Amino acid sequence: MCSEPACKRPSTPGAHRCREHKTQADASRFEQRRATHRDYNQRRDESDSFYKTERWKKLSAYYRKVHPVCEHCDNAASDITDHIKPYKTHPDLGLDWDNLRALCRPCHNRIGEQVGLVGRPVRNDRTRG
Repeated sequence: MCSEPACKRPSTPGAHRCREHKTQADASRFEQRRATHRDYNQRRDESDSFYKTERWKKLSAYYRKVHPVCEHCDNAASDITDHIKPYKTHPDLGLDWDNLRALCRPCHNRIGEQVGLVGRPVRNDRTRG
């Protein structure tokens, strides 16, 4: 049976709602995600304009040239120049060589998830107080 209140129709195979209510729920979820992404991208444009500057692009490329291997796992090629102390909270360290680390994409994503879940920077030998 459909999980919508007062609906007596059978649910679609593998779902909790009938075809009509599943379609409505999918549309609602799509609109909610779209609004969330729009809001996120509007905020991101303000904070990430730094990453579009020529000074950052050149420094980032040069840092990865000097550090071609991921500094976290020491296994993969570095794809991303990452700030140890995030640029959003420490913009004064945006171009500070000692605040950078070269990471592969999987390590960058893993560290980002940990920081988001824990709410504080991940400790490693390069992280400063």
